[in-house]
Amino acid sequence: MERDAGIMRLVKRRSGKAVAPPLARTLVTGADGFIGGLLSSRLEALGSEVYRLSRKGTGPKTVTNDIGKDPIVGLNEIKPQAVFHLAGRVHRMDEGGDAEAEHIRVTVDGTTYLLQAAAEAGVQAFVFFSSVAVMPEGLASELDETTQPAPTTPYGRAKLRAEELVLGMNGKSGMRTVCLRLPMVYGPGHKGHLPRMIAAIDRGVFPPLPQYPGKRSLLHVEDAVEAAIVVAQRPEAAGKVYIVSEPRPYSSREIYEIVLQALGRQAPGWHVPRAVLASGALLGDFGERIARRRLPFDSAALSKLSMPAVYSAKRIERELGFRTKKTFATAAREVIAQRKAS
Repeated sequence: MERDAGIMRLVKRRSGKAVAPPLARTLVTGADGFIGGLLSSRLEALGSEVYRLSRKGTGPKTVTNDIGKDPIVGLNEIKPQAVFHLAGRVHRMDEGGDAEAEHIRVTVDGTTYLLQAAAEAGVQAFVFFSSVAVMPEGLASELDETTQPAPTTPYGRAKLRAEELVLGMNGKSGMRTVCLRLPMVYGPGHKGHLPRMIAAIDRGVFPPLPQYPGKRSLLHVEDAVEAAIVVAQRPEAAGKVYIVSEPRPYSSREIYEIVLQALGRQAPGWHVPRAVLASGALLGDFGERIARRRLPFDSAALSKLSMPAVYSAKRIERELGFRTKKTFATAAREVIAQRKAS
């Protein structure tokens, strides 16, 4: 009873409504990852019995499966009320001739197997962690769920196909399915582009950036986790796609200055000209062809610094009353302190 009361308080605080939460027993794929690890801990703190699907894991609460390779067995014995699906091939592995096929195997085939097993086990809610990579890139306008998908990478194309599978299963065997599209997620334990940028600024080797007009949406990992828990409990979220992001986007120069401020330093009064950065990116591309590996700075890295990627989370706020609590402007100091402590 005390466990359920804790979950009920969460739902009421987030949405203004008290809804019976189907979270007594849950399954998390990708539970060893950045978002999945925090989600598992949060669910356990709310009183849920959390099972993990893992390729190599063992233990009484582990379902062992090389996702996308074999059908998933064992969910009928567990009978989770909700499944949170995060496992997939990461976008950093887009290089190589087999990238497309591997993304399809892991993300598309893996989702197919998991949906089948979930439906057979009587799962009530299935939450799929997708990405804004399914949407167009480089548009100056704010994009929302009505924007026509237009993925440009193997990762984005696989995520979109998996979304279609997930939404196509909504209502089958009484299962509600929801897709969450996330932008760049940051927080303790993240190892992507933003943490590398923060580390380089801290070491004093990151160049003072010019002010590019493009801005990017960000999302703290804690808000990503809370959004997933909310949509799993709300029947009106069934069959829908929700973008989750902070209300305010940031330019790369703003991120640079926020990090410096969090480090207790002043931003320099000069910046590297755009033409110099563009030349450096081309040199990085050339170096990659010779070295046959990804270098720290190339055209893809410059694109992330300069191209707009702004997404609206108004739908999840309007329909479910969900609002993010964290902002990069206020969380940067905490993120840096935790990085230094680790």
